[in-house]
Amino acid sequence: MTILTYVFPKFGITFDVPNLYSIVYEMLRKIPSGKITTYGEIARALGDIRAARAVGRIVALNKWPDIIPCYKVIHSDSRIGKYSGPGGYERKKELLMNEGIDIANDKVVRLERFLWRLSDMKMFPFLKSLQRMQSYLSDLVKETLHTTKSRFNRIVSCDVAYVEGVPDIAISACVLSENMVKISGISVAVIPVFFPYIAGYLAFRELTPILYALHSLINSTTGDIDCILIDGHGILHPRRFGIASHIGLLLNIPTVGVAKELLVGRVNYASRKVCGDREYYPVLLGNNVMGYCIRKNNHRIFVSPGANIGIDDVLKIALSLPWGKRKEPNLLMLPHDIVTILRKRIQNFLKMRAKENQ
Repeated sequence: MTILTYVFPKFGITFDVPNLYSIVYEMLRKIPSGKITTYGEIARALGDIRAARAVGRIVALNKWPDIIPCYKVIHSDSRIGKYSGPGGYERKKELLMNEGIDIANDKVVRLERFLWRLSDMKMFPFLKSLQRMQSYLSDLVKETLHTTKSRFNRIVSCDVAYVEGVPDIAISACVLSENMVKISGISVAVIPVFFPYIAGYLAFRELTPILYALHSLINSTTGDIDCILIDGHGILHPRRFGIASHIGLLLNIPTVGVAKELLVGRVNYASRKVCGDREYYPVLLGNNVMGYCIRKNNHRIFVSPGANIGIDDVLKIALSLPWGKRKEPNLLMLPHDIVTILRKRIQNFLKMRAKENQ
């Protein structure tokens, strides 16, 4: 299926996500004999050249090389590249030469003669469409970036880990804390996901497993949630609409993006301030403060408003989070630890089943 639809009745939400694995594999089956393409060309057809690495991963994970001709995808600089099918690189080279592709020194000679181009693919630019949706919704988020609560007592923190495959298995965990100390609820969801990691599109990979865990958590607890901490960006995003903004807008709950690396913006180190055992710096987009870099010892996080919250409250929450000796505050490390343990157990189970079936 090209589009997968997820329904969350309690939230009143229906969320559609492109199945990029199916889309790429179907495109490969349409490449005619004697033609080849590149990872970058497929990424451009999807709507964003930054998806080239994700396309490479989708191709590498192909379990059906006899049906889906992944050997027809090479590098943009004419290098043949690796092949995950039986026979590896030598088999890929043989298959290409059997179709009349000229190869010398492990490169395709005069690639332009054999290239199946963007204009030939006639693919709907799914990623371009997702960009337009993010840009439109970012205008709605701007109207919510102000203080909505005087206190943030009940906070949910979320994280996701993956067991790689086709599809990936996503393990998400949501932890509800009271006054940033007492843990009053934990919920876990395990689902397949069909959207690889592409910078700027994290919501279409992780929003669904997070919503499943949140759906279960909210169903099993009483009282309102004051804030959700998301492992990802809020408005510190190329289109000012990261996963924290997406979730906050959908649920109408204050959300904060907490990330380990910047996608956009620059840290103003000249405006260093200290609060207790940590220091913080504003993160600028143009001349506007859109978030903060919080540092303790050699560890740092980047926080920004998602939706329904002001930037001053984001800083207040970030500076109030208990932070031990680990790389992130305790409330963020707890869901991380849960999904990491579950990922290892699922991996071990799958390895055991694979051995049994040999």
